[in-house]
Amino acid sequence: MVRPEPGARQRSPLWWVVPLVLAVLLALGAWVAYGSGWWVVREVRVQVDAPQSTAPWAEEVASAQEVQRASGLRSGDRVVDLPRERAQRSVEELPGVDSAEVGRGLTGTVRITVHLEEAVARTSSGGDQVVLDADGREIARLSGDGGEDAAALPEVVPAPGVPAGERAEALARSLPTLHLLSGETRDQVREYRVAPEGLSTVLHDSYLVRWGHVTDAADLATREKAVRALLAEQPPAPGATLDATAAGSVVVTE
Repeated sequence: MVRPEPGARQRSPLWWVVPLVLAVLLALGAWVAYGSGWWVVREVRVQVDAPQSTAPWAEEVASAQEVQRASGLRSGDRVVDLPRERAQRSVEELPGVDSAEVGRGLTGTVRITVHLEEAVARTSSGGDQVVLDADGREIARLSGDGGEDAAALPEVVPAPGVPAGERAEALARSLPTLHLLSGETRDQVREYRVAPEGLSTVLHDSYLVRWGHVTDAADLATREKAVRALLAEQPPAPGATLDATAAGSVVVTE
């Protein structure tokens, strides 16, 4: 009979139990994730976060059905295989959507949170009112009585001579500047004109102010101050053009 050496460690007769338990747990986890109906998407919930300017059209811009369709997520999808990043990118491609988040819960609920763009202007197109974001992109297209909610937004028109093929560029170049205009300046505006060169505004006495393409708030505030000072201290003849496209100066053409 062979006796163990004194002080030698003896292997427990149950040494195989731990690996077996781990293997069973792994198999059970794989079955729950892939082979059972326990861990699947049971519900897709959509929450829309809309700025005040866009809130009246939140349902048209990002309805729950449209958001879920764009995400590609469906009830019955395996939670473990959810393409959350792809779904997020797809939702963010919807017109009027600024950003989105896709999260999942332990109960099989997937939550999609959508943040809408801020509406900054409107324009007319084929009898409809088109609501635009700060980059000139369409947020919503309203017809009939639906256009009444857009009345509070500044209406922009193409500057004289801007061809139809350049209007998208005109909006993209002008609306960032309009978005930054102060309330004091807006109160004096009778008309907003867009062109590839940037924004122009028509003020009282038919003054035409050319702002150009300005995306820095401090820079634009300085130009606004210079225009107001000139109109207050040395008002030009009615109908004059004030060119404020160059920082630090206002050139008057009468």
